[in-house]
Amino acid sequence: MRMDSPLKRRATGGESRMMSLADALAAVLAHAEPVEPIEISLTEAVGLVLAEPLCGDVDLPPFDRAARAGYAIRAEEANPGTLLHLTEPWIDGETHDHEIDAGEATRVEAGDPLPLGAEAILDETDVRVDPGEAPARVIEVIRHVEAGHSIRRRGDVLRAGSILANAGTRITPAMIPLFAAQGAVYPVCHRRVRVAILAVGDHLISPADAPVLHHERNAANLSIGSLLLGTGAMVHDLGAVSAEAFEKSFDRALNTPVVLVLGRLSATSARTMAAAGVTPVVSGVEIEPGGGSEVGYGEVRDEDGRLVSHVFHLPIDPVSAMTAVSLLVLPLIARLQGEVSGSPAFSVIWDADAPLTGSRLRAVPAKLINSRDGRMLARPIVDDPSVNLPDFAAADGLVLFSPDSGPWRKGEVVSFVSWSGRFAG
Repeated sequence: MRMDSPLKRRATGGESRMMSLADALAAVLAHAEPVEPIEISLTEAVGLVLAEPLCGDVDLPPFDRAARAGYAIRAEEANPGTLLHLTEPWIDGETHDHEIDAGEATRVEAGDPLPLGAEAILDETDVRVDPGEAPARVIEVIRHVEAGHSIRRRGDVLRAGSILANAGTRITPAMIPLFAAQGAVYPVCHRRVRVAILAVGDHLISPADAPVLHHERNAANLSIGSLLLGTGAMVHDLGAVSAEAFEKSFDRALNTPVVLVLGRLSATSARTMAAAGVTPVVSGVEIEPGGGSEVGYGEVRDEDGRLVSHVFHLPIDPVSAMTAVSLLVLPLIARLQGEVSGSPAFSVIWDADAPLTGSRLRAVPAKLINSRDGRMLARPIVDDPSVNLPDFAAADGLVLFSPDSGPWRKGEVVSFVSWSGRFAG
């Protein structure tokens, strides 16, 4: 038997009113403000969102340098038939103050500082090196090059003072070399959002325990916890508790800005939430799976009226829970962490036929496949609407079909929400 969400929000007629995903998400995000910023070490900043823009402090490259390996020369001597004497090359780690004079060339490697007086780099194919077993002492220019050839000038890539990343950008591992090279080692980022996950059910046991009789492992907490960690959130998994222990555990959960309560709640548990100050905002969402009257959202405010906790009631079924979290909770986490990259959904090609949808948005678990012509395809993991966990394990994300739409044909463009790098920007 299904249990409605205890977060009842009554319509004028006295009945709870379900909302479309768009309306429900708008209600969830309506009063969401980014959490406070903090200065943090760059080594701990991956996954966090910048609260302030980062600016560079030096030109990049910081000096004129060789763009590739070759021979540094004066520009007026880059003419066929010119013979040049090789001087000692610059040695990595030493202060470079060598200057090449007329009739000289210096061997350089890619990235080496440009010797004083050098105005071009001759590539390996631009010269003939004197033969012999001993180290070369003379080269002959066989091809003309212009001044600046194979040279990367100071500031060609980036000028000091340029913006490296704007506020609202989530820091990725690939950004770290740039920030470090520019001295941006203490970025100001929004804190990680803390999320408490609490499942309710006398029949639920830890995933580490062996089920007996009619008990079953609680797979939902770890499932949605993994999604939350992927957005940079800090997860507090409070496990599964009995209905009698709900009040104490829920009180602990309210110490976090976001609370996810999973499973069927008794009337006593619903009264506990109401007594804790949870004000219903959403009492049902028109999505399947993971929606319907089993999903609710409410807010807790302090004595000054400030919103201190976002509270969700979600199904205990892992597939439904991951669907609801993907579409409702993760966008909230992104907003609280200051991300401004927009919708996480992107377009792919549907690789099957699908019937008409009903009055609810339909979320179909699918696997991404690269076609031979380079297109990204989304293929459903099963043909049947019901999804078992072994099938679900192959999914990369969800294809979203709008309410009252279709039928959808193979080859059509659809919207896809990925569970990998979801808010990467």
